[in-house]
Amino acid sequence: MSQPATETTTQEPRPAPRRLKISFRTSLIAVSLLTVLVASAAAHVPWLWISRENIVALVGQLNGTIIEDVNKEIDDLFRSTEAAQATVLEMLETGIVDLNDRSRRDQMMFAFLKANRHFSWVSFGRPNGDFYGAQRRDEDTYRLVESIWDKDKGEARRFEDYYGGDGEGVFFTQRKEKPSDYFAPKRQWYQRAVDRPGKHIWTDVYVFSSSRKPGVNSAITFDRDGMLIGVVSIAIELDRISNYLRGLKFGTDGAAFIVSRKGELIAFTDPAEVTVAGPSTDENPKLKRLDASWHPKLRLAHAALQANGVELTSLGEMRQVIHADDRNDRYFITVAPVRGRDWAVGTIVPERDFLVRIESNMHRLALTVLGAIVVVALLAALVARLLFIRPLAQMIEQTTLIERFDLKSVRQVPSRIRELDGLSGALVRMAHGLGSFRRYLPADLVGQLMAQGVTAEVGGERRTMSILFMDLENFTTHTERLGHRILPLLGDYLSDMSGALIEHRGTIDKFIGDAVMAFWGAPNFNEEHPADACRAALACLKRMEERRKIWATQGKADLHVRIGINTGRVVVGNIGSDQRIDYTVIGDPVNLASRLEGLNKTYGTRIMIGPSTYELAKYDIIVRRLDYVNVKGKGETVAVYELLDMAEGEGDRSKPDWAAVYEQGLELYHADQWLMARERFHQAIQLRGEDPPSARFLKLCEERLAAPRRRKSDEIKQAAAA
Repeated sequence: MSQPATETTTQEPRPAPRRLKISFRTSLIAVSLLTVLVASAAAHVPWLWISRENIVALVGQLNGTIIEDVNKEIDDLFRSTEAAQATVLEMLETGIVDLNDRSRRDQMMFAFLKANRHFSWVSFGRPNGDFYGAQRRDEDTYRLVESIWDKDKGEARRFEDYYGGDGEGVFFTQRKEKPSDYFAPKRQWYQRAVDRPGKHIWTDVYVFSSSRKPGVNSAITFDRDGMLIGVVSIAIELDRISNYLRGLKFGTDGAAFIVSRKGELIAFTDPAEVTVAGPSTDENPKLKRLDASWHPKLRLAHAALQANGVELTSLGEMRQVIHADDRNDRYFITVAPVRGRDWAVGTIVPERDFLVRIESNMHRLALTVLGAIVVVALLAALVARLLFIRPLAQMIEQTTLIERFDLKSVRQVPSRIRELDGLSGALVRMAHGLGSFRRYLPADLVGQLMAQGVTAEVGGERRTMSILFMDLENFTTHTERLGHRILPLLGDYLSDMSGALIEHRGTIDKFIGDAVMAFWGAPNFNEEHPADACRAALACLKRMEERRKIWATQGKADLHVRIGINTGRVVVGNIGSDQRIDYTVIGDPVNLASRLEGLNKTYGTRIMIGPSTYELAKYDIIVRRLDYVNVKGKGETVAVYELLDMAEGEGDRSKPDWAAVYEQGLELYHADQWLMARERFHQAIQLRGEDPPSARFLKLCEERLAAPRRRKSDEIKQAAAA
């Protein structure tokens, strides 16, 4: 159950402005240290700022050089590919190689593939769907492919010759023939070349299905007498760019990457980061996005670009930003467009690579200043600690004990300084004085209020709380009989009950003779206050039974306890006058709890709870509905319950059979079905053995049933007399 909102609060007085107070020793040391620090800062802070500005300019120049080198490498890669492609086209156009001469055609493609290690495919596609090509599978394995398209079948017959290498030469290994659905005119490289005849075109970057590495295709049309013969294509893997980036040297922990304007990785110092597996195992990998990478450097680059508003789609010139990682290490992040491509190249350079020398000098300075500080401060600090700091710290601990009302733990703190020794003695005497009054106060309550900062001023707030009243049965009779000898029994009883209430998070409000008032839900909030109050009541009943057994062996009085519990909205706080206040609760729920305690005498029960307590704790307790009673001052009838046990722990925790039978009888009684009600109450007594509430209602049923018979007898007597 959530705690209610506070409606009225006790306002604490506004504390006076705190004045800064320091000791003479602290003042002297502080001035000395401040002088040393200010002098050091005046000399070195400007130097450090200028050094950092120089580093920013230096890193900018370095990144500009790196980015230019990367542009040159990319230009060289693409120019060499277009040059090789032009050579292949020229050999076909001049007739040096005839496409129909398979041997010469394959030798040419094979030769170009072996001469250019970054080529993945050298191929040719015809308009009718035929395809010829040579592929580099890995460093030592090659494949020559001839695919003849069958228009009627809608598929091609594919011939594949495999070649392996041993490091010194290449030799034929096997030949395969199989059907294929590869149709060259539908490929991106073919269609883009046809759309721009006679021009070297480039496809978008994609992941090759065979090598599972990122790459692109270059293509150009082969025309003869104005007729399209086919398209020459060279596919290159971009591992060469990743390897080039990996070979760049800029700092101990620098990195470089290339992305498309869409944010897809194209190359990185770690090539494995460029691609990501598809949803299924047989699907081609995809290009990984920069914002989806888990590599620390790439995540750092993405965060830096995002934090500084750098958009790749609109990047027009080199941009350099500074960003810190999770360990607060700063990095220079630089991005720039790639010439002639819809790409961007980026670098990640750690600032600490350039600050090593500066930080080393700063560390030396710091050590020097620290040494001076230590020498200046050590002697004064040592003497002051022995004479002042240690005894004062111990006395502060003693005052904290007094604040918590832990008065028994307060001890004398000896000191060679007369004033400090006198102060410690005064604290001990104050603790002893307060200890004399401890038994007159609810010390635990006082401790809680002080811990919460509640001041001793009249005021309160509304809360939903549970209240318990407890009283001894026939205590007045025992007091008249025993006189002052009742006090030891009363002390045992109150000690046992107090322990049970506090153990179950209750706050003891007051003792009124043999009566005890306690509540739950203040000053500390307690969401389980109805159930805790019920647990405490059952614990009190159990401890009372144990105490009665001890008294019986000592020949002392046999006392029984009665308890009433109710829950509701009450006012809790400091209630009273300017001279005397109590931290207590007031309200109708308090009055009903007191009435329920007294009603136990009428029904012969031990613990009676109100309807609100039952509703809020009904899943934690076992009860029986006892009766319906009128609430004084409200003119309404409410159900009251007898608490039997807690619905927790091992064993059968369901409602006893006799209790269920009793509740049936109660409903019949209030429905004026006294004859049937009498049978239920008889049955309840038989099941339980002895049940005062059943006996009470049994008697009431007899009286209701006897009333008509008496009226009839009186009428007969009056008629006879007449």
